Amino acid sequence: SRGSLGDPPSCGLDPSVDAAPMRSASAAVLRRCATGVVRQRGVPPRLCGRDATGALLAQHQVLLQQGWGGAAGIRCLGQPRFFVAASLFARHAEEPRNQILRLTGAAKLRAQASADSEMLAELGAGDLVEAIGGNLEPAGGWLLVRSPLEDRIDVMSDKPLEYQDGWLAVAAPALEADFGTASPAPAPAEEAGGAAALALEKLLVPTDVQMGERVAARVLLETHPVLDALKKLPLFKDGLPNWMPVSVAELYAGRIAGVAKRGRFILQRPSGAMPERVASVPEKLIRPKARMRQTTIAGILGLGLSLVLGLGLHARKWVRGEPLDAGRFALEPLVGWTTLLVVFLTPVTILPCFIFTNSQASTLVVVVWMNMLLYNDLFSE
Repeated sequence: SRGSLGDPPSCGLDPSVDAAPMRSASAAVLRRCATGVVRQRGVPPRLCGRDATGALLAQHQVLLQQGWGGAAGIRCLGQPRFFVAASLFARHAEEPRNQILRLTGAAKLRAQASADSEMLAELGAGDLVEAIGGNLEPAGGWLLVRSPLEDRIDVMSDKPLEYQDGWLAVAAPALEADFGTASPAPAPAEEAGGAAALALEKLLVPTDVQMGERVAARVLLETHPVLDALKKLPLFKDGLPNWMPVSVAELYAGRIAGVAKRGRFILQRPSGAMPERVASVPEKLIRPKARMRQTTIAGILGLGLSLVLGLGLHARKWVRGEPLDAGRFALEPLVGWTTLLVVFLTPVTILPCFIFTNSQASTLVVVVWMNMLLYNDLFSE
């Protein structure tokens, strides 16, 4: 916008918006926001460095002192024809995500970075915590984390999860004060950072899946009509193989939104989905690549079963006298049907099964159904 800095309308400033939120923002965040927004707005490269950022911060302070702006105000740069909206500030201020860590042993969550402070909770091996801001550098042997408070999850909710912030002793000298361990031999100054990182690695291990990752949670069914019928057979009197319940388990795709008690991840699904939120242990989480592989294997098994059924029906007709070289049940149409299944129909059927998160058993059934439906259209009377 062209105009002078002294003219509020030309700068697009809104005096009615409260400026308190912007006053509380840290200078570091503002600098990161300013640099990213200025570059996107197409400002010349000579203004895209520290000078432009400093000019923006200085002008930001002046505007606040004059009572202009706030959360939706416009911040003018050194040259009047360039301006930056505060809404763009927030959009481009990407704070680092929390990193999910798994405890390998017992730990005490403290209210402050001191062994004398209040103990908020006792955590055990396998519990999950979040390192705030993804910072894994302990300060004086203490690491700031968030520990989950929720155990019973509301499956139809998108409200923020409840946590409590606290400090974990992850390296000397904090471990000595918190657990009363023997003091190790003093490490040289250059080795202190490595010793702290080693102690952190022993107590807290980053999980395979992290915040925001897209995964699917496998939920085993308590009852299933087919499995219940199979349990009555003498062959399975000692129980069903593990792969059978897994093949019919429900799959719920979503993104990692946080953690819960008892070492569980929280998957958040789109609004209106049933359920919207799922709690799952790490062993039952499936990444998209692994799920695609499982879906493809189920589809290939369905293709093989379809070919066996089609060849069996044709062989039945041949035994009854149908010719191999002429008619509807000749060998040539059967080869054409097989080619259509392998090249086109089966791949086209597998893809929607992956997109809609079908179980392995349902994918196999869908592939067999589609292939045999084409068989019926080609060879039925």
